[in-house]
Amino acid sequence: RFGTLAQTDSLGTFYTYRTNIGNSVTRGLEIFVQADWQLGANSSISVFTSTALMHARYTDAIVKSGGLNQNISGNQVESAPDLTSRNGMTLRSGRLNLSALYSYTAATFADALNTVNPSPGTGAVGLVPAYGLLDLNAGFRFSRHVECRFNLSNLLDRQYFTKRPMFYPGPGVWSSDGRNFTASLAVRI
Repeated sequence: RFGTLAQTDSLGTFYTYRTNIGNSVTRGLEIFVQADWQLGANSSISVFTSTALMHARYTDAIVKSGGLNQNISGNQVESAPDLTSRNGMTLRSGRLNLSALYSYTAATFADALNTVNPSPGTGAVGLVPAYGLLDLNAGFRFSRHVECRFNLSNLLDRQYFTKRPMFYPGPGVWSSDGRNFTASLAVRI
């Protein structure tokens, strides 16, 4: 990972040196499981999970903290959640489809120091809290040529953010959308 170290030159003058700060190891397991059941001649249900367990840690790394270098071996690699899971269910009955999707992302850190409390002023470093979202979707096919779809994202109107950028578009948090609704009509010619 690219980062900074505190250094002094031959005259004893402090400077910040940009370099690779060390090594990290990422181990993980990802699984996708889906089960489908026929409920009747024109109806079925499908259930799935797509889940990833990750263990991303620095193994031999040092980074600048203020004017000193700090050993961060054992710290979680930033923006690498230990658990990400997408789980859903779809019910199909004739021309109607109904789906529910629950997504969960575990907490992550915005910096290699694993800073928990947000930095004053900008909030560019600190914990990125875990969040879970529930989405609902429905679709109805009127004919082979006409179909409408409705999507309700973030049904529970959770306030969450996914990143704490230091640079573009500016330091702080990238807040995500609250509850939102979309509708579409498809006409195939």
